[in-house]
Amino acid sequence: MPIYGFSCNACEKQFETLVRSSDTPECPSCGSTDLTRQLALIASPGKGGEDAGSFSSGNGGGGGHTCGGGCCCG
Repeated sequence: MPIYGFSCNACEKQFETLVRSSDTPECPSCGSTDLTRQLALIASPGKGGEDAGSFSSGNGGGGGHTCGGGCCCG
């Protein structure tokens, strides 16, 4: 399920939500379905170097797993 950003045309609240293809999203503030989908910005890939590790989980382990690092897959 992709995450989309929306702006409510009724109360002007902006929010993000998971949307299935069969679902109609609602504003969490007022419940309106009169929404405008916002433009999604896509991050460009890094060029390596000093900032290459900036996407790590910060838990001291490898692989970015939430289990504390290493391979928890078996």
